[in-house]
Amino acid sequence: MKYLTAITSLIILNTFAVITLLYFGNFTGKIEKENKQLEIEILKLNEQLKINEVEYNLYNNYSYLKKLQKIYTNTEKINLLSGNRIFLKDFENRELKNVYFISSN
Repeated sequence: MKYLTAITSLIILNTFAVITLLYFGNFTGKIEKENKQLEIEILKLNEQLKINEVEYNLYNNYSYLKKLQKIYTNTEKINLLSGNRIFLKDFENRELKNVYFISSN
């Protein structure tokens, strides 16, 4: 009778442990989905921040951008405000000419 009570108590303890692990595993799955959504939002905000940094340089360091223009282009009188704005979606949709990618590294 000793062994029977020991075995049944261990079986009950093991089933209880499995049920609690499944219960908490369900919570971690939900948390993992939320973390992935937050990571995607952070990447979007990071991309928006990069765009805002370019705009900040345009308005505050215009002379620096003019020096870069003199280095990389032959003509000095290029109308930058001609109304032809380039958005990030344009890079995916069509081939753009005379557009250079510059890394900040």
